[in-house]
Amino acid sequence: MPSTLTDEALDHLLQSAGLTLSDAQRTELKSIWPGLAAMKARVRQPRGRMAEPAHGFGFNAEDLA
Repeated sequence: MPSTLTDEALDHLLQSAGLTLSDAQRTELKSIWPGLAAMKARVRQPRGRMAEPAHGFGFNAEDLA
């Protein structure tokens, strides 16, 4: 996911999703796009048990690294 979003790319994504946005909504979506790209990069990484600490108990030192 690129960290910048061109108007052409946004048009394509919105058309593919079947969405119609106002100019204000388009501007807001473009302004938060870098954060969405960064979040997507973080989410798509392998994670250990500490990603969901409520589901595990008795952590070792290597679990906390």
